[in-house]
Amino acid sequence: HLGPLVTSSKKYKHVFAVIDAFSKFTWLYPTKSTEAAEAINRLENQRHVYGNPARIITDKGSTFTSSTFEDYCNKQNILHISITAGLLRSNGQIEKQNSTIIAVLSNLSVYNPEKW
Repeated sequence: HLGPLVTSSKKYKHVFAVIDAFSKFTWLYPTKSTEAAEAINRLENQRHVYGNPARIITDKGSTFTSSTFEDYCNKQNILHISITAGLLRSNGQIEKQNSTIIAVLSNLSVYNPEKW
């Protein structure tokens, strides 16, 4: 998750980013919290369109270390790999995207920070 950000007019505070490691295509989902249930909801929406990924690489944030998230991955036969938070080289793809997302959101919402 990226955030917390300035709360949007629709009460979103975070951005949940999913990156395809092969194509580098990125999906961005606004979220109101960093709860596992909300992340799972976004993954479920994506699953219905694209199917399940073979693996998910995440940091060790509470969203992804919760038993709820682990149970979801096990049930969906997704290999969940946790990396150490703060080591940019461990998951450089998402870290690079996060810096781009911050720059874009900052520019787009300079006059109306709650309208991202």
